Amino acid sequence: MVDRREPESQAASSVDSLREPSAAEVRAALERILASQCFTRAGRASELLRFLVGQTLAGVGPRLKGYTIGVQVFGRPADFDPQADPLVRVEAGRLRRRLLEYYSGEGSADPVRIELPRGSYSVVCRYARSGDAPNASAAAPRRRERLGWHTAAALLGVAFIAALGVIVWQQRALVEAGRALEVLGEPQATEWPRIVVVPFENLSDQPRLDHLAASMTEEIMVVLSQLDLFVVATQTSWYGPEAGEGAVAMSAAGGYVLTGSVRGGGEQARITVRLIEAESGTQLWTSAYDEPLAIEGLPALQERVAREVAAVAAPYGPIFEAELARARRVEHSPELRDCLVEYYDYRRRIDAATHRDAFLCFKSLSERKPQIARVWAGLAMLHLDEFGFRTGREPGQTLAAARADTAKALALDPDDFQANLALSRLQFFDRDPKFRQSIERTVTLRPDSTEALSQGGLLLVMSGDSAAGLPFIERARVLSKGQVVTYHFAHALTYLREGFVDEALAEALRVDAPNWIAAQVIVAAAAGLSGREDVARGAVRHIVESYPEFEQTAREDLRRWRFDTEYEGRILVGLRAAGLKIAD
Repeated sequence: MVDRREPESQAASSVDSLREPSAAEVRAALERILASQCFTRAGRASELLRFLVGQTLAGVGPRLKGYTIGVQVFGRPADFDPQADPLVRVEAGRLRRRLLEYYSGEGSADPVRIELPRGSYSVVCRYARSGDAPNASAAAPRRRERLGWHTAAALLGVAFIAALGVIVWQQRALVEAGRALEVLGEPQATEWPRIVVVPFENLSDQPRLDHLAASMTEEIMVVLSQLDLFVVATQTSWYGPEAGEGAVAMSAAGGYVLTGSVRGGGEQARITVRLIEAESGTQLWTSAYDEPLAIEGLPALQERVAREVAAVAAPYGPIFEAELARARRVEHSPELRDCLVEYYDYRRRIDAATHRDAFLCFKSLSERKPQIARVWAGLAMLHLDEFGFRTGREPGQTLAAARADTAKALALDPDDFQANLALSRLQFFDRDPKFRQSIERTVTLRPDSTEALSQGGLLLVMSGDSAAGLPFIERARVLSKGQVVTYHFAHALTYLREGFVDEALAEALRVDAPNWIAAQVIVAAAAGLSGREDVARGAVRHIVESYPEFEQTAREDLRRWRFDTEYEGRILVGLRAAGLKIAD
C-alpha cells in the first residue's frame, strides 16, 4: 500500500513510534493488569509485577537482583541464596506467562504494554502500536475499529442445547482467538504447541456456579502453565470448527483448544472438559465430573480436575499422541516440538531405533537453531542414555559429550528443567553427592513433570535411598495415569535390596521395556534368586541374544549403572543363579 501522507506527517508518526509511555501511563497500565481476571487471584504474580514496575520507574530496574526480590517481595530471610533456591526465577517465569495470557485476551486492546524480558528483572514498557502514542491522528479511529470488532463479536451470541450438553460453537470466536495470538507475536519455544483455554461457562440458571466456572478456569491455567505448554486464555465463548475462514483461524489460534462447562441442580454439579485439535476440529478427549457442591470440598475438587487435565496435556496423553502422528507426517526440517515428541516416544519405548531418531532430530536442530537451551538438554539426555545403555562410543567420550551439551543448555537457560535433570544424571554417574541437590532443584523447577519426578526418583533408588526416591516415582505414576516405565523397575530394585525376591520378580515382570537391558538383568537376577528357572532361562536367553558379550562385561555394566553396592552384590548372585557365567 502506498503511504499518501505528507512528509511532515510521516516524520511526526515516526517520532511518536519511538516515544516511551509516561510514568502515569505505565501506572495506569499496571492497574488495568492487576484488576484483570488473569491477576486478581494471582497474589505472588501481582506483588512481583507491582514491585518490578515501581523499581523500573524509579530507575533501578536494570540493577535488580534475585536476592533483593526474594527478601523484599517474597519475605525470604537475610541469608537467602537465589542460586540454591529458584523461587524468584520460577515466579518470574510464571509472571511472564501470565502477562502473555493477559495480552492475548483481556489486554489485547491495551495501548501500553508491560513486558518482562527473559534474563532480566527490569520491565519494559512500550506502546502496543505506534498509533497508540499520543498525538497520533489515526489512534482514535483504530481504537474505535477494535472496539467495534469486539462488540460485533460479542453480539454474535452463544447457542447450546443444555439438556444434552452439546454446544453449538461460533466461528467468530475462533477468529478472535487467532487474532489474539497474532497480536501477541511471541516466538514459540515451548515443549508442546499452543493451547487456547476458553473460560468455563455456567450453563445452568444458578448464579452461584459462576464462581465455580471462573475458579475452574483459573486453576487449570495455573496447572497447565507449570508444563511446557504455551497457554493462552481467551475471553471468547464456546467455539468449534467450521468451514472457510474458521479453519484458518483455528490453525492460527494454536494447536489445541480446551473448553469446559459447569451446570447443576440442587447440591450437585457436573463439570465437563473437552480437548479439541484446532486444525481438524477433532475432539481428542472429554471427561465429566459429577460432584457435590459442598463449599469446603471445592478447592480439592478444582485441583483434582486441573491435575486430570494436566495429565491429558502432558506426555503421554492425547496431545502427545496427536503430536507424534503430526511429527511423522511433516516434510519440513524438524522443529523443537518435532524433536521433543520423538524424544518422549523414545523414553517410553527405550530402544535403539527411537533413540537414533530422536538424536538425529536434535542434532539437525542444533545446527540450525543453536540458541535453544532445550535442544542441547535433549542431546545431553540422549548421550547419557547412550552411556548407561552401553551402546555406541567409548564411555568417556559419551560422558564428555553429555557434559559439553549440558553446559551449553545451562548457559543458555539455567532454569531449563531438562538441563538440570541432565546435570543431576551427570553428577550421579560421577558419584558426586550433589546429584541429590540437583534433583530437588529440577523437581522445584517443574513440580508436575513426570520426567523430572520419575528419573530423579530412580537415581535416588539406584543409590540405595528408596525412602526418598519412591515417593517421587509414585507421584509421577499418579500424574501420568500409570504410564511410567521406571515405576515397577524402582520397586523391583527396592524389593531386591531388601531380600524380598518373589516381590522383586513380580515387579520386574511388569516393566514393559523388552529392549532395556537393565530391566532384563533385574528379571534374570530376581528369577534366579527366587528359583523360577523357567523365567530365568527366558531372561538369560533374551540378554545373550541382544548382548552376546554381557557375561564378560556384566561387572563393568553394573559399575557403569552406578548401582548401590548392596544391589550390585545381589544382582551378581542372582545372575549366576539364573545360569549366566559372569566373569570375575
